[in-house]
Amino acid sequence: MVSKEVGLMLYWCEGDKTTKGTWRVAITTSEPKMLKYFIDWLMKYYGVLKEKIKLRLHLWEGSDENQAKNQWSKKTGVKNFTKTWFKPKGKNMKFPYGICRASINSKRILNKILEEINKTFE
Repeated sequence: MVSKEVGLMLYWCEGDKTTKGTWRVAITTSEPKMLKYFIDWLMKYYGVLKEKIKLRLHLWEGSDENQAKNQWSKKTGVKNFTKTWFKPKGKNMKFPYGICRASINSKRILNKILEEINKTFE
């Protein structure tokens, strides 16, 4: 079951922090269950359509991009991918399907989430 407060806490702790002029609501993680929870939370409490959610993979050179996309899509139910970002080979290659960011662009939803975080956790 998806909880509004748990989703707010998840975004507060793990959400991408905005920079001036961007209105992205996103989290980046290696945990498919966490990403799925975030996606379900956006859909349930903010009316976000699954088709509006974008996934972006962070993979290491030599990773199988298609296999990673299939895995993340299967685990999250989202099929909309943006351009994959490839990192040089390094020590964090322990994630065979990389790291994934789920995001939407919405000034209205971002402001609502930030307002609800302030009210809930004052």
